[in-house]
This record gives sequence, C-alpha cells and structure tokens, in this order.
Amino acid sequence: MWITSSCQFLFGVAVAFTFDYYSFIIVRFFLATVSSGYLVVVFVYVTEYIGIKARTWASMHIHAFFAVGVMIVALIGYLVRTWWIYQIILSVTTLPFLLCCWMLPETPFWLHSQGKYKEVEKVIATMEKWNRVKTPCKLSEICPVEETKRDHAEDVKVSKNHNVFDLFHNCSFARRTISVWLIWFTGSLGYYVFALNSVNLGGNEYLNLFLTGAVEIPSYIVCCLGMDNLGRRNTLAPFLLLSTVICGVIMLIPEENSTVIIIMSMAGKFSIGTAFGLIYLYTAELYPTVVRSLAVGSGSMMCRLGSVVAPFCVYLKDIWIFMPQLLVGIMALITGILTLMLPETLGKPLMNTMEEAGKMLKTESKRKPLAEANGVAMEKLDSATIDAPDV
Repeated sequence: MWITSSCQFLFGVAVAFTFDYYSFIIVRFFLATVSSGYLVVVFVYVTEYIGIKARTWASMHIHAFFAVGVMIVALIGYLVRTWWIYQIILSVTTLPFLLCCWMLPETPFWLHSQGKYKEVEKVIATMEKWNRVKTPCKLSEICPVEETKRDHAEDVKVSKNHNVFDLFHNCSFARRTISVWLIWFTGSLGYYVFALNSVNLGGNEYLNLFLTGAVEIPSYIVCCLGMDNLGRRNTLAPFLLLSTVICGVIMLIPEENSTVIIIMSMAGKFSIGTAFGLIYLYTAELYPTVVRSLAVGSGSMMCRLGSVVAPFCVYLKDIWIFMPQLLVGIMALITGILTLMLPETLGKPLMNTMEEAGKMLKTESKRKPLAEANGVAMEKLDSATIDAPDV
C-alpha cells in the first residue's frame, strides 16, 4: 500500500508536467498501473482484518468511497477546466494517506501464512486492547495444530512461492477461477460502458457522470443487505441477470425518449455496480490467504481488460445505437448462469492454505465446519468481541 500510494502521488503530479502527447501517455500508463494495484491491495488488507460479522459492510465502504471519488472527479472537472491544475488537485488527495500508511501493521492472516506466529500474537494483542477484550486470546489456544511447528522451528518463514497457476491447481479450482474471471470482466465492461456512455446521453456531461457515481452508493447498500441475508452467490447472480433485462429494455425504448433512456441507464449502472462491488469480497472469500491477493489481483487484471474493451463498445454505437447494451446484456447473462455454479461463502471463515481450500471443496455439500483450520484465528477473535464495546 505504501509503495502504490507513493507512486500514485508521484505519477499523478508528474502527469501535470508532461508537455507532449507521448510522455503524457507513458506517465498515465504507470499511474493507471499503480492505481489499479493500490485498490486491490487495500481491499485484500481490509478483508483480512475484518471478521465475519462486519466484513460485508466494511468491504462495501471501500466501494462507496470509490463512488464518492467518481462524484468528486465530476465536480472538480466542472469547477476546474484547466487540465493540469485539475490533475494536481486530484493527486494531492493521496498525500494524507501517504503520510500515515507506514504506521499500519501487517495483517494477521498474512503473518500466519508466513509462519510469523509471534508477530500474529502481537497484532491480536493490540486488537484486544483497542476492542477492550478482557479475556486474552492466544494463538496456541486457537490453532493448537501450529504449536508443534513452533516447538521445532520458531517463526520459520514459509518458503513456498505461489503464482497464478495455483489458481488452476485442480479442476474445481480451474472452473472457479474461469467463472470468477469472467464475472470480473463482465462487471468492469458493464460498469464502464454505462459510465462512459453517460456523457453521450444528452444534457450536462458533468452532471451525468456525477449521477453515475451517486447511483452506486444506494446500490452498495442494497448489495450489503442482500449479501448478509441471501448470500454472496444468491445476490450476485440475480443482479447480473437483472442487468441483462435492463439492457434489453433499453434496446426497446425509442431513441427520442432520452429521459427514459437516462433513467434506465442509471438503473443498469445500479445493477451492474452492485454486482461489480460484490465480486471483490466474493473473490477474497473463495480463495485461501496464500493466493488471495493473486486471485483478486488476477481478477482485477481481467477487470482492466473489460475497461479497455468498454470504450470500443461505446464506439460501436456508430454501427447500431444499442450495440453496447447488447454486448453487455449477453455477457451478463452468461456470467449470471456461471455464478449459480459457484459455492456460497456467507458465514464461513477465511481459508488460510491450499489444503484448507481442498478440504472445503470436498466437504461443501456436508457444510463441515473448519473449527481447527489455521485461518480461523481472526474469526475466533471476532466472536470473542461480540459482547465487547467497539471503539
């Protein structure tokens, strides 16, 4: 987070001082690279720090502030018409976090996956202090299976390196990864098709962009309520299928009814925004700690492919006015069906190792609890704080 936020600030300011097209493109490329990585790392960090009872709402807060960012971009763009001043103002907003990011501790899940058990206990002790937990919680009591390892090798660092191929290490994981990647791609494609197309809907383009950001906030509230009550899969699939229906309805509206088209486009943005916001948390819960960043990061890569394709989809309006909606609708229909084949993760602890993930796949139908899994340390601590007042 510190590296990506630092680079985001530096490249963001550097863009304002580029004086030719090619240097502008190069610096913007690096800015987009670190900005995309920044969002992925932040999301995984927050997910690994939040227990089951608050994970849904905490993850949606990140997306809500992303939507606020879209609204601020539209507002500053309206008020500041000089592009390089506009660029500097947006980049400076990164500075406060840059100054305090280094103070944040590493997540217990990552430390535990690396065998740094003493550091895990220190972090848990700090969490107990801040949350006023009176009963101390020791790692050896939560995960006794690790005690033997500590007796033989104190804080031995895990040497195995994981890569993206681990997401395909068996047939079940391969099907899961392909489905998740397609959902990421479709979510991004629909998100940016509706967002970019908003400036072509008529009226004030800054206002339309502002509205596309504003409509996301209630979509995330609905998403939270659905995920907590219906589950991740049972919320994601209906909204993807609803996006298909909305795209079909837009295609039936006469072109002269611009107001109705704008309303339905905002409804489409609402629906696809809900699905797009949900897939971050769903992906993080579908994969163990050792490959969680890889899973979310590779999904984000597919997401960027969707955002690259989106402008070209918008240009297809020259062929047929509703061609972008047709493509988004078809992809949403396919991914909605694939989502129904994924496992539900509501109320389940985060997995820590590939072995735990394998056990969960084998016991999915029996819904066997992972009470002795290494990755439940945070969940046990979370349950211990239910009756304790939050800070």
